[in-house]
Amino acid sequence: MKVNIGKNYIQIARGRLVCFPNVSIVKFLAFLLCALVFYSQMSSANEDIPIWPGANSGKNKVVDFSKNSTVPNRAVTRVSSPNFIYVPPKVHNNHTAILIVPGGGFSYIMKDLEGLRVADYLSQRGYSSFVLIYRMPKGGSDENRNNAFSDVQRSLRKIRSMSVNNEISINKVGVMGFSAGAYLAANVSNKPNENYGHNNDAIDRLSARPDFTALIYPVISMKTGITHQGTRQALYGKSTSQQIGNEFSQENLVSKQTPPTFIAQALDDKVASPQNSLLMFDALRKMRVNVELHLFHEGGHGFSTGAGKTIPVSDWLDLFCKWQQSIDNAT
Repeated sequence: MKVNIGKNYIQIARGRLVCFPNVSIVKFLAFLLCALVFYSQMSSANEDIPIWPGANSGKNKVVDFSKNSTVPNRAVTRVSSPNFIYVPPKVHNNHTAILIVPGGGFSYIMKDLEGLRVADYLSQRGYSSFVLIYRMPKGGSDENRNNAFSDVQRSLRKIRSMSVNNEISINKVGVMGFSAGAYLAANVSNKPNENYGHNNDAIDRLSARPDFTALIYPVISMKTGITHQGTRQALYGKSTSQQIGNEFSQENLVSKQTPPTFIAQALDDKVASPQNSLLMFDALRKMRVNVELHLFHEGGHGFSTGAGKTIPVSDWLDLFCKWQQSIDNAT
């Protein structure tokens, strides 16, 4: 390709791109560079995407817990229109997508703390992230619980439906759940094909099984003495029936089809007992599912990315990325 640069124009082959009068080619090239940078930033901006037809995220109620305007800490308290926030990779695309399911005890969805902050970290490592704003279980209602389960299931299918346009490999779609959100992540990992009686379109014919799963300071068990009581009540009501603990504890639902799983938690977690992680680890091992468990001496509950901490828990996301890449290399 032949390019000629004159005082006030650029000529490429037989065409000519003319600058404004009296504008030097140096200024024009500077303008062009700025425009390209702006376009690049716009094309990599986060995007709210409804997961169901007709949904509108503007109907959801958000509260702001931010103590510092430069460090957002927003939470969603009421969700009528579930959606996810697409955070594209900011470096070389590794063609891997992660559905992030924030926690909040099903009273809140911690949009920033366990959502966008994690997504921003992953985007710097080439991942496409999708932060899910889901309908929360409440009062043990079957409808509310199934809405939450189906929102996670639908989101994994929706991501696969978008895979071509976003350069995502259809067999490199995982889920990462935090705290109560980890229960939802474990549920779709154990029962990806469960029928919750919702939409039945082309997207719902795609696979909802994650290719890998991450459970971070998770609520997994519904057993008395181990479960987080608020999470259990939101899901299954106030009954203390042993049957609920046996039937709906995710460690009891693991099968050989459960995806490879990464688990991280701090031993000084006062909200979700580390027994949740240990029971899930043991169940996965018994089924010979690829599993990696990291139990940190300290970190508490809700350590998010671990940023700003000078203790080993701050390395968990780096450990996750290395583990996830090892899964890719093994397949």
